[in-house]
Amino acid sequence: MKSVNRLLLVALIVLSLLVVGIVPAFGYTTYYVYGNQYSTKSSNGFYNPGTIVVKYGQYYQPTTPTAPVVKQPTPAPQPPAATPPPASPTVPTTGLSADETKMVNLVNQERTKQGVRPLGVNMTLVSLARQKSQDMIAKNYFSHTSPTYGSPFDMMRNAGVTYKTAGENLAGAATTESAHQNLMNSSGHRANILNAAYNQVGIGIVSGGAYGKMFTQMFIGN
Repeated sequence: MKSVNRLLLVALIVLSLLVVGIVPAFGYTTYYVYGNQYSTKSSNGFYNPGTIVVKYGQYYQPTTPTAPVVKQPTPAPQPPAATPPPASPTVPTTGLSADETKMVNLVNQERTKQGVRPLGVNMTLVSLARQKSQDMIAKNYFSHTSPTYGSPFDMMRNAGVTYKTAGENLAGAATTESAHQNLMNSSGHRANILNAAYNQVGIGIVSGGAYGKMFTQMFIGN
């Protein structure tokens, strides 16, 4: 019986070595996705069900007749080079409402205080953020997943927005200042606002709903 067990063990070891040596030689590509969600509710009635941050990466192992070499993660396809955002915490906000302009500047002031480069305004993201805020009011929900548009990343993809990393913050509050303060008081939302990997933002603020105003912040990094 012992000799049979030894033979089985030897056979398993040999098979494992063959798999390690042969399977990678055919080459493969895999993708990973991960997310973080947070939930907060404060005494003043502010409610935010969460923040999602998703990054996409790629591992590629080439087909080769010799011992394979695993490359380091390579970035997703790059969008056309964008004009770098200005160094000042106050960015051009043409086309934004007064509330949206105020929130962009509040966000960039926080980033500047932490030594993080200010975000540039992406008007495609602004349009998507406004649609999301309006949709939440019209359909009486508060969630990152829209019954109309799907996830924020579905919205971005369907609008032709490309990125290496992206995130969304949602808030419901009576004023821009209170929405901003509550987002900054939440570790997950604060992390999105101060994320150095992001370089563009779209903020859409629409009046209405149970909280007075709905706020959607969409971030991307290229």
